[in-house]
Amino acid sequence: MVIVLKEEIDELKRELKIFKAAVGNGMLASKPKQQTMDMPKPKAFKRARSASEVDNFL
Repeated sequence: MVIVLKEEIDELKRELKIFKAAVGNGMLASKPKQQTMDMPKPKAFKRARSASEVDNFL
């Protein structure tokens, strides 16, 4: 059981070295460009507002 754990620790250490090298080279440090979304603009309200309509809405 101890031997199996030591082997797994060694494997994890090797993986960690690979990840550290990748980060050091800037492979993982660069972030992708954000995409912009086209959103429709709301149309202006053209009617008159009355207090009774607001009360009825609530």
